[in-house]
Amino acid sequence: MTPEQKKPASGERTHHTALEPVSESIIEFTVPRQAALAMESVANTALRLVGGRLVTVSMWRPARQDLVRVYSNMPRIYRPGGVSTVLGAEWTRRCVGQLESFLAEDEHAINSDAFEHQDTLGALQLGAAVNAVVAKDGAFLGCLNLLGSRGSYTEQSVRDADTLTVQLAEVLAQLGSSTTG
Repeated sequence: MTPEQKKPASGERTHHTALEPVSESIIEFTVPRQAALAMESVANTALRLVGGRLVTVSMWRPARQDLVRVYSNMPRIYRPGGVSTVLGAEWTRRCVGQLESFLAEDEHAINSDAFEHQDTLGALQLGAAVNAVVAKDGAFLGCLNLLGSRGSYTEQSVRDADTLTVQLAEVLAQLGSSTTG
């Protein structure tokens, strides 16, 4: 059974959104095969090294001040091309401005303005996250995003995820230069 098909415990409230794609704007773009393979490799390594159930890679579009999902290990729910436009001020200051990765250790942080789609995240029982910053030459390019159960991530998880982002910098730089919109 896949995480998106996970059955709730007896008496647990379910959310239909867990089985439906999240509601968001979608842009069309093509990810070259080599880039897709590189992101998948990093995602698989991140899941082994850091853990979690949902892993995505988001690309920053500076002209629009938003993020576009360019990889997802749950593409039916978190579709590639999904655009995040509502970014929390603290998250933006820290990740985009200071190039510091973000740790959400529990549901309170997940339910902050740093994350969208709280109903879906809750239905999938994803109560912690690491947004590891991808940067090149001092410029924010995007994030490697890992989501797992409450309490599953620590500062060491962030450091481990940060070691993997170097492998995504060139991929996101190339995607950013070839993606319009």
